[in-house]
Amino acid sequence: MSNIKYGHVSPWWNDEFKTYPYQYRPLTNTWDAERWREEGYTNMNFNGEDYNTPDMGDEIPEIGKPFFTFFDWKDVGIVFYRMNTCDILPLHSDHYTNYCKRFNTTRDKTWRAIFFLEDWKSGHYYEIDGTPWVAWKAGDWVAWKNDVVHFAANIGTEPRYTMQVTGHE
Repeated sequence: MSNIKYGHVSPWWNDEFKTYPYQYRPLTNTWDAERWREEGYTNMNFNGEDYNTPDMGDEIPEIGKPFFTFFDWKDVGIVFYRMNTCDILPLHSDHYTNYCKRFNTTRDKTWRAIFFLEDWKSGHYYEIDGTPWVAWKAGDWVAWKNDVVHFAANIGTEPRYTMQVTGHE
């Protein structure tokens, strides 16, 4: 089984995700931020803004509900994610520390996916396992298992919107 999967769905969502109360949250893996600064990434925001399921309480937007059952994963969580101009997450792999503790699973069983909620715009960038992604269409998605390295950035002038989905086998 490959640690990376790709696909496309016909978008069922509208633009309401642009109106959600996104928030910047500090990175919990400060060692990555320190490494990125040493690599020369300065004057950048190491993260994007999210609107995630704990914030939603019982008010999960209708457009978010199908993401919970899209994959055959357990303990699925979703996060609406917005990267503004100069938001960047240089090359890294996800650690899933809190997720694994919360759901009593291990990193090697954990999957993450992102769905592109809009068509690609100039300056939007995504890379996974050394392969750059541009010119995506709304509904394109990529999923990866545990420690696959990836990179995300917005050096364009318009926000970059994705849906992040996390679950485990």
